[in-house]
Order: sequence, then C-alpha cells, then structure tokens
Amino acid sequence: MGATRVRPYSEAESKALKKFLRSYKRYHAGMDEEEVRRSGENAWGKLLPQQKKHFEVRPKTIAVKGKSIVKRKPATKQKKAVCGMRSQAKKKAMTRARTAPPSPMMSTAFINFLREHQKQNAHLTVKKRLQKGAVLWSKLTKQQKDQYRTMAPKRRRKN
Repeated sequence: MGATRVRPYSEAESKALKKFLRSYKRYHAGMDEEEVRRSGENAWGKLLPQQKKHFEVRPKTIAVKGKSIVKRKPATKQKKAVCGMRSQAKKKAMTRARTAPPSPMMSTAFINFLREHQKQNAHLTVKKRLQKGAVLWSKLTKQQKDQYRTMAPKRRRKN
C-alpha cells in the first residue's frame, strides 16, 4: 500500500493527550478501556488547538541568571491550617451539623397555652406534653386563641 502521513505526537502533546484521555474516561465510564482510548483519540483529533492548550502540562520554569527558580507546587487537597483557624472552623461546622435545627418562632399566645397545659398534664413527659399541646392548640378556634393572646401583656417579666 503506501505510507500514511501520520505525524507522531511530540512529548508535550502526548502528555496533553494522556491528560485529556483521563478526563475523557471519567465522563465515559461505561465504555471499556480500548473503546475509551479509540474514541478519545478520535475526539482529540477533532479538538481545536486552543481547546488542546487546556490540557497542556506546563513545564517547570528554570532560573535565569540570578532569578529565583519558580516551581509548580504539588496540588494538595486541603491547605494547612493557619494557626489552627481552619481546624476550629471545621470543628464548629461538625458540631453545627449534629445539633438540632433551630425551632420555629412560637407566638406568646401558644407559649401561654402551653404553660396552662403543662400544669394540667404534669404527669406526662415533656415530649408527650408538647405533642399533645400542639394538637390541642391546632384544634382551638380563633376566639379561644385570642384569649391567650390577651394574656401575654399581663405576664411580662419584671427586670
């Protein structure tokens, strides 16, 4: 037959292709290894040069006459704690996650109703008392609830 005009990849382009194939494999996890490689190389050939630049591995820079050497830092998953601040923030976030969510705002009328309900049902546990009180409160008419609203100004605490 004849020799094809396939130009071999340069070292930089082969590194970029490897990086592209890794990301291509993540998005096409259902394919087997050989199929990912074939279709990935096909997709690589269709990319524009500026799209391929996204996958280029930039070389480390070398010092030139008295200038400092600039090296790429290895990628770390989490930065080191600065004076323990990040670890404290992480602990706070973990404790917030464990605590119960804040309770909704209760009206003073409902609280006054619960105080009376508590006196009548002291034999029940706190949880049962609240559950029963909430059910009873929801069954009250607007006029009955208003009676507890008018109680509110009378029961102000003295400082």
